[in-house]
Amino acid sequence: MSRFLVQRIFATLFSLFAATLIAFLASRLAPGDPIRLMIGDQNVAPEVVRQLQAQYGLDQPIAVQYFYFLRNALVGDFGTSYYYIGKPVMEVITPGVVVSLQWESIALLIAVISALVLGTLSALKHNTWLDNAIMFVALSGISLPSFALATFLIVIFSLHFNLLPVAGLTTPAHYILPCLTMAAQPSALLARMLRASMLEVINQEYVITARAKGLRESAVIVRHALKNALLPTLTVLGIMVGRVLAGAFLIETVFSIPGVGRIGVQAVVHRDYPVILGVTILLSVAFLFVTFIVDLLYGFLDPRIRYT
Repeated sequence: MSRFLVQRIFATLFSLFAATLIAFLASRLAPGDPIRLMIGDQNVAPEVVRQLQAQYGLDQPIAVQYFYFLRNALVGDFGTSYYYIGKPVMEVITPGVVVSLQWESIALLIAVISALVLGTLSALKHNTWLDNAIMFVALSGISLPSFALATFLIVIFSLHFNLLPVAGLTTPAHYILPCLTMAAQPSALLARMLRASMLEVINQEYVITARAKGLRESAVIVRHALKNALLPTLTVLGIMVGRVLAGAFLIETVFSIPGVGRIGVQAVVHRDYPVILGVTILLSVAFLFVTFIVDLLYGFLDPRIRYT
């Protein structure tokens, strides 16, 4: 286990370094000048523009800029925002992180619970009308893009029936549409994966033996079949969390949620390099942490696995 932890820590640090490097280069090579965007339509002398570029270090070579960024990031300093002039990046991002954690946690919980129920039920009712109906819904959820589902839900439940609000997260009702939009695709994919794993597991000898011993069907399914069927599903779950974090950019923009995803989109529009890199590091750390926890869960669900 110690060797595994050391290897994973080094791999995580390398992945984080690669993510920041790619994001840094992409932000610097993208067209547009953040200083010009900061100034706006004001008629400013070229000397003032050059002074601002020097103040923010934009007159240095890209390699030098990246070195200074890494040096400051190691001590928790991600610089100040170009758009919110003089405001530290962490002060810009932190309120959005709190908002995103609130609604994304609910969406992930809905996705996991619904996938467990639908996937298990579909496997137990294999080749019945219920199985076909669940798989049809799951296939639709996988195929339908998030922006299309969001538009459909808004038109039906907000514009047509006027049942649910759209923008913001001021009341519990505001959480329903974005959470359903977020949970639909991961829930559908996890349900199909779990169904396939359950169909393979429920015919294994240890499950048949458990039934022969007279155990209750619920105990056989939960303790023996479901626990082992979750192993391949966990891998997909780790990947899906990363997709959920990335999908939050679009969903938060559509539903006007003041989360970290919307902050990232605004930072890209305004060429706010420090905020872009701050959001990138935050999402990278979250994704790498989730995949690390998923790897540890393998040993919990199956003691035969050894990290060597």
